[in-house]
Amino acid sequence: MTAQLWIDSIAADGARIAAIDPAHLALPVATCPGWTVHTGIVHTAGAHRWATTFLQAGPDSRERFIPDVSDAPEGADVLPWYAAINAALLDELRKHEADAPARAFIGRTVAAFWMRRMTQEVSIHRWDLQNSLPGGAEPLPAWTAADGITELTQMQIPLILGKKGLPEELAGKVLAIEATDTGDRWTLRLRADGIDVLAEPAPADLTLRGTASDLDLVLWRRAEPGTVDLDGDRAVLDGLLDVVII
Repeated sequence: MTAQLWIDSIAADGARIAAIDPAHLALPVATCPGWTVHTGIVHTAGAHRWATTFLQAGPDSRERFIPDVSDAPEGADVLPWYAAINAALLDELRKHEADAPARAFIGRTVAAFWMRRMTQEVSIHRWDLQNSLPGGAEPLPAWTAADGITELTQMQIPLILGKKGLPEELAGKVLAIEATDTGDRWTLRLRADGIDVLAEPAPADLTLRGTASDLDLVLWRRAEPGTVDLDGDRAVLDGLLDVVII
């Protein structure tokens, strides 16, 4: 993916959030227990501010940033408030080349980290919020979802497993993920403390097949595993998802 695609995605999903009917702000968000639509908008704005602050502070900063959303308004005013914070994030991202040095919660990195992270943050929460509204949610765009699976397998899941570990019986299992609409394939060998993303296909204990959107939503625990085709030992997926609570 390119920086422009990430930025365009953040802008498009941000606009969808800002356009939510104010009459629906009190609705519960089923995929994020305890949230209302208003809560989800404020959370997403906080993530935008977090990324913006990291980028503004520069690659050599050492602070631990906590996003401040204490100014979040109640009621319909939260929508233009969110739109302004989304615009500020986009303005900041446009100031950085994708390979420019930056810092994040993982340590020193490049600006592309935040471009991708915020693309995925706003994409999944746009889906959460729309899914709570009458009419339901649009699927994730295929390229956004495929990029999200790459982020999950390269960064999110390894970080969590490195801290929490996997049950011993899952170590060595191979999980294959195949997106039927984009042609992407991810082959993962599970370890007790992480995963190896294999460069070449390998015999899998379990293969997941479906659209990139459905696969990404299953891995984010937004959709039931039965949403996609499962070929092999479902316990591999269930055991992984039991640990990786995102």
